[in-house]
Amino acid sequence: MKTFLKILVLCSTLSHGLNAQDRVVTISPEHPRIGDTVTLTYNAAAKAAQHRDVTELTAEVLLARESEMALLLEVPMQKSGTLWKGSFKLTDDRTRVVLLRFVSGDVVDDNGEQCWDVLVFSTDGHPVRGAHLQRALIHRSSSYFGFNRQKNDDAAWADLAEEQRLYPDNWRATTLGWSLASRIKPGQETMLTIKQELEELYRKHENNEEVIISLLYWFEQTDQKERADFIRSEWLQKSPHGKVAAAARQTAVFAERDPLRKVELLEQFLKDFPQTDDNLHSLLVSFCIQAKLYDKALDLLEQHPNPNPQPYNSIAWQLIEAGTDLEKAVSLAKKGLDLARNQNERSKPPYLSMRQWMRSKEYWIGMIADTYAFGIFKLGRFIEAEKAYEEAYHATQGREADINARLVECYVKNGKYSEAIRVADECVRKGKSNDDLLAFYKTAYTQKHGSEEGFLEAVNAARALAAREARTELLKNVLTIPAIDFALKDLKGNTVRLSDLRGKIVVLDFWATWCGPCLSSFPTLQKIYDKYKGHSSIAILAVNTWENLKGEEMKQHVRKFMEENKYTFPVVFDEGMVEKYGVEGIPTKFVIDQNGIIRFKDLGFAGADAMEAKMEQQFEFLLSENVSERK
Repeated sequence: MKTFLKILVLCSTLSHGLNAQDRVVTISPEHPRIGDTVTLTYNAAAKAAQHRDVTELTAEVLLARESEMALLLEVPMQKSGTLWKGSFKLTDDRTRVVLLRFVSGDVVDDNGEQCWDVLVFSTDGHPVRGAHLQRALIHRSSSYFGFNRQKNDDAAWADLAEEQRLYPDNWRATTLGWSLASRIKPGQETMLTIKQELEELYRKHENNEEVIISLLYWFEQTDQKERADFIRSEWLQKSPHGKVAAAARQTAVFAERDPLRKVELLEQFLKDFPQTDDNLHSLLVSFCIQAKLYDKALDLLEQHPNPNPQPYNSIAWQLIEAGTDLEKAVSLAKKGLDLARNQNERSKPPYLSMRQWMRSKEYWIGMIADTYAFGIFKLGRFIEAEKAYEEAYHATQGREADINARLVECYVKNGKYSEAIRVADECVRKGKSNDDLLAFYKTAYTQKHGSEEGFLEAVNAARALAAREARTELLKNVLTIPAIDFALKDLKGNTVRLSDLRGKIVVLDFWATWCGPCLSSFPTLQKIYDKYKGHSSIAILAVNTWENLKGEEMKQHVRKFMEENKYTFPVVFDEGMVEKYGVEGIPTKFVIDQNGIIRFKDLGFAGADAMEAKMEQQFEFLLSENVSERK
């Protein structure tokens, strides 16, 4: 947006200012155009190069495309002395930015989590329309389709300014500018400026449905809902099957909370607005499963020439957990497992490398094998279940504590106490155990040794090793990022300020009531809160964000959730901090030290034991007397 954008001079992301021998990566031509053959050179002798003495190297080239999912190319590199070279032809005319990283085995050189990038140019010597806009979007994310970046608002501003200088009629640059301004400089002044520019943009594009869809959102965000409703109703009358109508209907689908009604609405939408891709059809299957319309979901899956194995797994798991129709559930899990094993490269998402896809495929084989094993175990087929659980354990590399516990239980059931002890000890050492696993471990130990004498010592020794490894890993991930202050309301309407907590370790846990991993982590968060609530130097805040409801309805919903689950840890309601803290997904935890510095960031939930052990280590580290010397 013109009022906010500032022209900034940025150094080239390919480090053109460095001496040639110091550059890790060079690209030729420096300003590639569609149709060019692009040559990449990786200098293993450069000081910052991560790959020095490797025997093979692959360039992973991500094409960031306009209005399309990103496309990843894997370019083999050939070595000559200390230089590696490879090339590809830039043929996709939707490409706006090219991102680069270099992979050898499991080691990735992504320029220190700031993967290299280059804009695509046109024949007139300028970046193509949308190139700077696309890079601005990339600057807003810390991981663009898995390519790591450091969020950089200043760089995003600069790219938006340049996009508008080159292509002043690119309305998308204006709306992205509004989004940035709302996050970086919230307040009445920003809102008034957006309103003025919004009105101007609307007058220019009032007959363009694609633009209108975006502007309707901004009318609502600037407290002009009546205006938005009026404009929408006009479009519904003159174009009942157009883009505005489709967007309105999709909004109604996602706003619906009743699972059965949600299915009905999406089915009708697909009839009225036929789709050319599978995205909404796949979503309909998910909605059917949520509504427990399993037969309808299965019918939809059977109509697909290449069905996704995961919905079979979801249905099977729900049936097994409910203890109903076990034979059918096992049959469905087996079908899902066979489909997962037999997936070919056509199933690979375009933005994943073969290396990433194979790992993802193996993981899902493990998850579905666990479901299959769970079902046949309940049917009393313990030997068969053992084999399936072993497949699940190895496919997930022992990273899922629940799967690990079920395998140990199965070994105990089959009288294989030595195997149960071996796997259980291995899981405890890796920090991938839970209470169930420890109980089965104890049973196996007692059965083998005739008593539980020595069991606690064995567990403690394994835990001590896990703690040492966890601490080593912890120290690799220490951050030094100043935490942004906030003033947020809690469940009682009181204001909680981060600055008032200076001198304490503060845990910020961003979450939502619909987030499965968040909810899975909450019993552990409550356990940690109960342990430390009397500690004068530790404070825990669960920051509720990204709820589907708004205003007082949202607050009542969260209060009810906390009461029903008997959680007592403090909750505050987010007001834009999720953006300012750079949260990409939830749950995300930030651990802030006594001086207001973010020292740790953890995304996701890796299991109760792992979460508890990691937070204990983080607290111990920050409470230690020498912490100030480690900054």
